[in-house]
Amino acid sequence: MKPYAIILVLLLCVPASASQEASEVEATTAITLPVDSVTIYPDGLMAVKRTGLLDVTEGAHKFVVNVPDKADFGSVLLSVSNATTDRVVYESDPIYTLNISSAGSQRFDLSYLMYSSATWKPIYDLHLSEDQVLVKSNAVVSNRGGEDLKNVRLKLVAGLSPEVHAYPAAPRSAGAADAKMAYAMEEVAYEAAPDLPATGELETLYIFELEGRKDLAMDKEIGFPLFEKESPLVRIYTWDASRQSEGPADEEVRINNTLENPWPEGKAMLYRNGEYVSTIQMPYTPAGTNASIVVGTSADLKLEKKLSDYNKTEEIKAISTPEGNRTVKEIRQAWTYHLSIKSNLDRTADLEVTDTVPQEAVMISVSPEPDERTATTLKWKLEVMPRQEMSINYTYQVKTTESLDREY
Repeated sequence: MKPYAIILVLLLCVPASASQEASEVEATTAITLPVDSVTIYPDGLMAVKRTGLLDVTEGAHKFVVNVPDKADFGSVLLSVSNATTDRVVYESDPIYTLNISSAGSQRFDLSYLMYSSATWKPIYDLHLSEDQVLVKSNAVVSNRGGEDLKNVRLKLVAGLSPEVHAYPAAPRSAGAADAKMAYAMEEVAYEAAPDLPATGELETLYIFELEGRKDLAMDKEIGFPLFEKESPLVRIYTWDASRQSEGPADEEVRINNTLENPWPEGKAMLYRNGEYVSTIQMPYTPAGTNASIVVGTSADLKLEKKLSDYNKTEEIKAISTPEGNRTVKEIRQAWTYHLSIKSNLDRTADLEVTDTVPQEAVMISVSPEPDERTATTLKWKLEVMPRQEMSINYTYQVKTTESLDREY
């Protein structure tokens, strides 16, 4: 690392009065260390590290360390090579009394936290082709720490979404164009800011360390390349027949994240064949998983759901109950639905069809068999060949009873 000069201000010089006092503190020196690196967290926290070299004689010394007003004093930490700390006086700037054990050039490292002092967000450009998508991501960084930051190493932390579990389990190296990933599958916690509620939970954090050194002007938004990668995709058409009886289907693309780092959640501009399509929200996508994105409605498939048959039967029955014989009317109703699918494509299409039935329904027949079924939902995963016409048919029955006895 290239050493940085330390700004020195001599505040007070006390001459030694006797040889036995030579080891006592001779001067108080104010130092301002240049910023070496900043780490920006999702909630506005900025962790700052400053470093520099200073020639110091052996013995006791006092240093007033310049710390920004927005720094959290409880987080200030000073480390000096070949030195021990006798005491720290916390005034407007902390005053350190150090014992230097070896004269010469000493390394000074200062770190602290600054709340609500920086933000960053990812933005995406997604360029769709037939079987892959070019994912370009930039990091937009805003420095609100009270000073311009020049020639600093920049790290950006992406927090794991609450509904997503840590994945995968092993540290790996990054494969990004202008960023390398310090992959931290460690649990990181820090003191909550006084004006922010603490969750009491540890979160898994992912750290992007940008290549080279950056300049961050105060109170300006600055964009930096984060990563760029061509990723494979699968096109899926989805049709909720219970809500859209005549379609259309939604075209959805599922993009596989083949990078070693996650894709943080952020705004994405979607393009197809170089033309703008829409602005969407890129979901948080761990490495090795898929991001599901709805491109929009599609006329590639012609879809229709119709009630093809309905019948109702009633039967009067006498039943025995603990209270005696009862007369009831049993009503059976059956519905038969026909779902037609016609492809307008010259290629094979994957279609997911969902439909709903009443919770009290009993299935009488269904063809083809659904791939997934719950008490109220049927779901088919179909492969529709070019220009193919196909259908889904099912019948369910609902039985109810009515008492015909008069109540006295």
